[in-house]
Amino acid sequence: MSSEYLMRFLEIGAIDLKGDDTKLEKLRATAKDLSAVLKKAPAKTVRFTMAAADPGIASDDPTIQEAMTALREQWETVSNAYARPPVAILRAILLDAIVLAARLDDAISVAFVNTARNALAQAETSGEEEVWREAVGEIETKVDARAEEEWATPGMITIDPLQYAPPAVAAQKVKWPTVDRVALETSIHRSAGPWAGNPGNQYAPHNQPQQWAASFAEKMSAVIGSELDAMAKGLTPTPVDLAGPFTALATAVANHVEKALESFSGATAGLQRRTNLLWWKEALYSPSAHESYLDLPPYEAAALMALDLHEQVPTYSPASVSSFLKETIRCLPIDPIAAESGKQEVAALVQDARTTAFMQPFRNLAAQYVQAAEGRGPLLSVIGHPQNPGTIDAGQLRPLVGIDATAKMTPAEWGTYLFRELQSARATNVGVKRSKRK
Repeated sequence: MSSEYLMRFLEIGAIDLKGDDTKLEKLRATAKDLSAVLKKAPAKTVRFTMAAADPGIASDDPTIQEAMTALREQWETVSNAYARPPVAILRAILLDAIVLAARLDDAISVAFVNTARNALAQAETSGEEEVWREAVGEIETKVDARAEEEWATPGMITIDPLQYAPPAVAAQKVKWPTVDRVALETSIHRSAGPWAGNPGNQYAPHNQPQQWAASFAEKMSAVIGSELDAMAKGLTPTPVDLAGPFTALATAVANHVEKALESFSGATAGLQRRTNLLWWKEALYSPSAHESYLDLPPYEAAALMALDLHEQVPTYSPASVSSFLKETIRCLPIDPIAAESGKQEVAALVQDARTTAFMQPFRNLAAQYVQAAEGRGPLLSVIGHPQNPGTIDAGQLRPLVGIDATAKMTPAEWGTYLFRELQSARATNVGVKRSKRK
């Protein structure tokens, strides 16, 4: 399979360039340009993804217009080739640009995966389903791998071997001492008798053997001792400085132990996080509202659970966390009559999110994460900036957030949708400080 999603759109026939490789190169260049835009402004990931995921996105949507402007930079005559912005081509370019950026930036990866999961559930992309599954699968795998660092448990830790290479020992040049045989011979000769002159042996062996022997032994001991002392001094080894090797070894051991402790510390935090979430699921108690979810209406509880879980987990969390939330919400008791009537319309859910008191903390956080709605964007932009708290026109909801006003959701779907949007927004707005909720 090609890792270039522009080619994948061509392969399935979603776009047609009439076999013109020149046009393809222009699209590739545009995707790279937009990828660079995302790297500089990661917060655009959500809007790029929502526009790319919806075949019904309007041609005058701000994101589509931005992509069209980028395409004109590479293809000056594009307006002659297409009377209106080629939405299908621009969507393919946007997806390729997002994936290019996500491969290099973990925060963009998180925002893309969570936004795509939400957007694709509301869009008709059956003809492109395989391409999107590949793209989301690739980046989601990357996110999960990154999340393992913060969700590891002690049993998942692997400690690399100590990395230490002893320094090479430089071969020492040894100068072996030698005996000055001429001088030694002269000294021995002097010790043998008086014929060698002063300071020789004044005794002759044949006339005074006893005195000669004593004098010879004394003088020869001195001669031999001097030579041995000189050789011993010559054999004294050069001192070896072990300070460097021992310092390097101590540093390597200290770094190894420090990394091991960091791994165990992180794994302990990961285990504690998992344990806390299991406790939270079983207790069904809101740590922020100080109230049981069981005492709240299902949709209110679902929204609050999304907010509470978002506060408890890090930005880099595995995809399974969304499923964990969905199953937790499903633990809520649903009134048989309400269950019989089915899901609730999104228009009503959005209206409650914009106006009810219990959603005020959610609105505050949403306002910090995203700007007011302008073209296709996240649901948070509508919830967090209710300048007009009145009912949103049903016809405006789809262009603004990509969801039909008459679409229906269960409490689990509603809570999961909100949670993914919060995770996406935080990933690309790391500088935003979350407000303290009472």
